[in-house]
Amino acid sequence: MGGMDMGDGTSGSPSASTAAHEGAMVMPTTAPGPFNDADVAYAQGMIAHCSQLVEMSGLAPGRASNQEVKDLASRTMTNEKTELAAARGWLRYWNRPESAAEGGMDMGGDDGGDMKMADSMSEADMEKLKTAEGVAFDRAFLKAMIEHRNGEIEMTRGVLGDGRNATVKQQAVMMAAMQKGEVQSLTRLLAKL
Repeated sequence: MGGMDMGDGTSGSPSASTAAHEGAMVMPTTAPGPFNDADVAYAQGMIAHCSQLVEMSGLAPGRASNQEVKDLASRTMTNEKTELAAARGWLRYWNRPESAAEGGMDMGGDDGGDMKMADSMSEADMEKLKTAEGVAFDRAFLKAMIEHRNGEIEMTRGVLGDGRNATVKQQAVMMAAMQKGEVQSLTRLLAKL
């Protein structure tokens, strides 16, 4: 069974899009077709979420003691940068800002929901993570990753229910499946520490 054409020359096949554990993840950076506020809010939320995960993952090489945590952080950094490129590309394609705060403008589209960055780290928690080392870092990092992934799953529910863009919805389905699997893996790894 072949992959679905994403309209930008990339394949929507699970093997191409869900290669997070085998190699680099692939996501389309354009999202042609109708879109609404829920699609825009999802992409903006992805940028906020992914940016924080990139920052968190960048701490691991010098602070983590567990090699699995270091490897996870490295994969996360790579995949989150791919997600950032996709979300930014969608917003550019739609001529929308990267955050709702930019320009204080109406988000356009024709209807949709209101999404926030669920389950992200507070600045205080991020500061604690920046000072943690060894097993304390490993545990804090994994707990924060689990919270982030659960937040992303919630965000996908919002866009799947309220969004309109087919590319965004297809990617949200793929991301939700990946995040659910990762939460299970993260929980097992945390239990081993």
